[in-house]
Amino acid sequence: QGVVFEVRYVPALAKKPNSKPREKQHAKDFVNPFLPYDERLHVKQIGNTHHLLLNKYCVVPHHLLITTAEFRQQGEPLSEADFTAVLETIDNLSSRNIVFYNSGEESGASQPHKHLQVLPMPEYLDMPPSISLWLQSIPPVGAVHTSKQLPFAHFGVLFGDSPLLPSNVAAAYQAALSELTTKFGSECSYNMIMTRSAIMLFPRRQSSWNDIAINSLGFAGLVLAKTKDEQELLNR
Repeated sequence: QGVVFEVRYVPALAKKPNSKPREKQHAKDFVNPFLPYDERLHVKQIGNTHHLLLNKYCVVPHHLLITTAEFRQQGEPLSEADFTAVLETIDNLSSRNIVFYNSGEESGASQPHKHLQVLPMPEYLDMPPSISLWLQSIPPVGAVHTSKQLPFAHFGVLFGDSPLLPSNVAAAYQAALSELTTKFGSECSYNMIMTRSAIMLFPRRQSSWNDIAINSLGFAGLVLAKTKDEQELLNR
């Protein structure tokens, strides 16, 4: 289908613990990296509810984390406050960005403390390939839509041309999440990606392929390899 995506070698990921959130949280030696956060990584406080941090294990330059100021469980539904923090962040960035959230044990999440992530869009992409293919089916504005262009389960909402408001983004997310949980159950893991054009959710049954972890970025056109062997396997 002419889908453009990138396989990126990120050896720093080999140093990152690969346990899932629940397992990590219950480990005796667990230390929450976001509470307290590393002052060297702190960019700013967002209201009273969130912090903006640099990602210690960044996969591209300017990889940002939006963390809750108090402990909230990764996998909790996103709130209007979360999207307020998202919009305040991307409204102050000059580049086009992808926002993503890994929810649940099979989503590719690694930390139990609730956080979203923000990446600059690769220069060679106008938008994530999953959204680009989904848009070919001409989805209506503001309603949950699925497309035959994508060969996997998904639930998307097109924002339209109006300015993005936290309440509207939260409502679109909740509508997509409602359809996902109705079909796959309330405990289903999922990935979320968001741009200024649309928000999409993808249910997950497993977090990896051939022991290669895949999170929301897989739907945004970026697959990460932590070793040369993984990179060679992905390039085949």
